[in-house]
Amino acid sequence: MPTFRNTCPRHCYSSCSMISHMSGGKLTRVVGDSAHGYTRGRLCAKGYSLIQYALDEYRLKYPLRQVRRGSGEWRRISWDQAYEIIASKMIELNTRYGSNLGLGYYKGNGNAGLLHQAVEGMFAGLGPHTRPTGDICSATGEAALMETVGELSPDPEEMGDAGLIVIWGANPANTNINQMKFIYEARQKGVPLVVIDPLLTHTANRADLYVQINPGTDGWLAWGIAKILIESGRIDKKFIQEKTRDFDQYKLGLKKITLDEVCSQTGVHLSVVEELAALYARFYPAANWLGFGMQRYPSGGESVKAVGALAALTGSFASVGGGVYFRHRPQEEFPLNIAKHQGVKHPLLTSSREVPVNDFPRRAMKLQEPPLKMLWVSCGNPLAQDYNLRVWRDLFQHMELVITVDLYLNSTARQSDLVLPAASFFEEEDLHVSFWHHWLSYNQKVLPAFYESKSDLQIARELTRKLNELRPGFSNFPAEKEPWDWIAGELSPEVRELYALEDPADLQKCSYKRSKEPLSPDWSYRFPEIQPQRFQDVRERDSSLLFPYHLLTPQSLLKFHTQYETLSWLNSENREEPMIELAEEIACKHNIREDSWVEIYNENGFVSGRAKINPYLPEKIILVEQSDRYPINHLISGQGKEGESIPYFDCRVNLRRVRKDV
Repeated sequence: MPTFRNTCPRHCYSSCSMISHMSGGKLTRVVGDSAHGYTRGRLCAKGYSLIQYALDEYRLKYPLRQVRRGSGEWRRISWDQAYEIIASKMIELNTRYGSNLGLGYYKGNGNAGLLHQAVEGMFAGLGPHTRPTGDICSATGEAALMETVGELSPDPEEMGDAGLIVIWGANPANTNINQMKFIYEARQKGVPLVVIDPLLTHTANRADLYVQINPGTDGWLAWGIAKILIESGRIDKKFIQEKTRDFDQYKLGLKKITLDEVCSQTGVHLSVVEELAALYARFYPAANWLGFGMQRYPSGGESVKAVGALAALTGSFASVGGGVYFRHRPQEEFPLNIAKHQGVKHPLLTSSREVPVNDFPRRAMKLQEPPLKMLWVSCGNPLAQDYNLRVWRDLFQHMELVITVDLYLNSTARQSDLVLPAASFFEEEDLHVSFWHHWLSYNQKVLPAFYESKSDLQIARELTRKLNELRPGFSNFPAEKEPWDWIAGELSPEVRELYALEDPADLQKCSYKRSKEPLSPDWSYRFPEIQPQRFQDVRERDSSLLFPYHLLTPQSLLKFHTQYETLSWLNSENREEPMIELAEEIACKHNIREDSWVEIYNENGFVSGRAKINPYLPEKIILVEQSDRYPINHLISGQGKEGESIPYFDCRVNLRRVRKDV
């Protein structure tokens, strides 16, 4: 039975390496790669469902053109017709405005493979255009850590060597099951596991100590712990003196904070704050895992800095297993030849026009001279997974042509003019690294194209040919280069040395781990300034009469945001409406019973669904899973600050019971 090497392309922690089994020309089985030092032969439930994901009846099969945007009237067209429509519009806009700034793309994180940067490369080949910049997911936390910690990236496999594991706002039992192996290894050695989270998650259920905290107040709790550690003298004075800066300023800032304020803001009793401080003082080194959720508030950067300071106070950066675990960007160590492709030069313009991704629709609609008139969407579903969805829909209405490339007819595709069927990762070659672990993996092509699906790279090559056929020299993207040419080009001598890879072809046999770099003698930690004014007072926030409840939409176990929900292997109920989880106190206050029809609403609209009473939810929180069928994110609005993540969890709602028409 032939086997192939594959890598799950989802933009999640594990980037799982897997072995795919073929029999009789069919894909019959996928299993984790036991030789991979991080995966160790294990996949999550979504990983085991990837066969159905690739062969699902709901997958797009052919290029489609919508008769009228949003009408739902679709016409099958050929690829050549699709290319003709797109290329003609590109050339017409170039003629109208004298440049390609009227052309733009929005690239999501739906496929993390390096060759999916073909979207960036395809547009780069046109010369100056309109492109997104930034990261909607983790930019706030990364900026905060760069300001204090720098470019440190602990090996998550070493978390098993920590003396204490504190998880701040992450739920790896749902979102990173492979890391749980290393956490269990530590616990078998007697290492305490602490989970700090507003929600009693599956991970919290496995903890030695669970601390339920008010949403968005992690920074206050970290300050309280730090204050107790410093005042009691239980800090690593040698490490602080030799490897840190600005400690005296930090210490003075903490004096302005009282423990009464800490307890009032966080909802955590003083005895618990003291117990946390005692754990940090007693067990060394501390591994601090910062979940993405804790930095999805306007004050998220301050929280990240505050928690990072605990690793410095205890000297945990200096030991294996300790420090701060968040994410890293290994792609930046590669040449990134596709994304950095140098396109056709413009006689007047020297660079592309950039739009911050965390406020893309609002900023894009304001563009002039020229306005943005064509939008290409790939590897994302912004009309369900972004925020300011009303503004996104308005942006689409301002476009003369919207093209979406996807595997499924999702919310974004349904509002597009053209939908192009994307290849699954089983149908293409690619190269993968993880933002969490340090392994490099190759993805082999296993299956032929699903009907007429194509990879981003193939689309880029073929559209480039069509553009140059209609207007020679319009693009200089190298359409002749095959996938392996690009892969081999990414494996530069520097990269091969970093991963101890002698021959690029060796990646077809196994994955390779990045060599570990020791802590630089010149490295030092910079203590942050204490800025309580950046936190909205939780007491004022919770006193709101119009919208008194905090809406949280964390990632679920059997879906990846809005992906996978059509798969019967994972979602047998196939629900058309959300389950709206409420605390018992909220249900009682509004006279709501289990399974009652309810609406949550705010100034942006409403979402209706069935109530689920959760006795472990705090009184002020309402919990709803993300979905493509009922985009809960349309309740979330705001104006993103440049260089920060989208504040998804900064959303307030109210609740009412409704009568459902039969």
